Amino acid sequence: MTTPQDMKAAIAGIFDRSAASYERTGPEFFAPMGRELARRAAPRKGERVLDVGCGRGHCLFPLAEAVGPEGEVLGLDLAPGMVEATAAEARARGLDQVTVRIGDAADPGVEPGSFDLVTAGFVIFFLPDPAAGVAAWARALRAGGRLAISTFAAQGVHERVMKAIGPFVPKEEGGGPKRPVEMFRSAEAVTAVLGEGGFTDVEHRNVTFETRFTGPDQWWEWIGSHGGRGTLERLPEDRVEDARAAAYEVMETARTPDGALVLHTEARFTTARLG
Repeated sequence: MTTPQDMKAAIAGIFDRSAASYERTGPEFFAPMGRELARRAAPRKGERVLDVGCGRGHCLFPLAEAVGPEGEVLGLDLAPGMVEATAAEARARGLDQVTVRIGDAADPGVEPGSFDLVTAGFVIFFLPDPAAGVAAWARALRAGGRLAISTFAAQGVHERVMKAIGPFVPKEEGGGPKRPVEMFRSAEAVTAVLGEGGFTDVEHRNVTFETRFTGPDQWWEWIGSHGGRGTLERLPEDRVEDARAAAYEVMETARTPDGALVLHTEARFTTARLG
């Protein structure tokens, strides 16, 4: 039986091994979504912001620019490789208002009521207990504090690509971290879990992003550069090529007249206020 700690360790390991290639295989995917989340979060000069599951800083860095040197942004991630790379980039950018450290999005371990804003970009579905995680974020906020999160409303062709790979992955008991992505496809589900955590004034905005791949090889490489790596790593060596062929067949349905493969992803950006 997979425990919450097992789940966290597995996910952290996947992203730790992905840290060097994350958003580095060609097209941008998470970066524009991170910028949009930061924009929707509307951080103000001088505010203290907590970015849980900060990854490579795609939301964290725009937040830091917005709060300015008089503000503070704390980024937490369970993957040591992500933390090391993002902290190094913060130093290189001269962002003294940024601190990045290993920490758990499900239980940030920060002083209660010490932040004006909490952000979580594509994090909630990785939590073993999403409702408990939202409650922990609420505790981190001062009275009237704000929350901004992103979820996937629809992943288009990519979702079908991953389903094509699925039959080639062994169905081992407890194998691979499970995440309730489907639970948060609807705005109503997101509203409900935030309401349980004490948040009100919940607003959703869906935005569609376009990602262009030069071909199926680049798309496949991209899958292995983020959370999809967990699926590819579980493929037996003698089934990789069959899985790749099945995935490529689906990818071809995204071919455009100019020869590119175009993925459209609908992301949902949700903002809310505590109390």
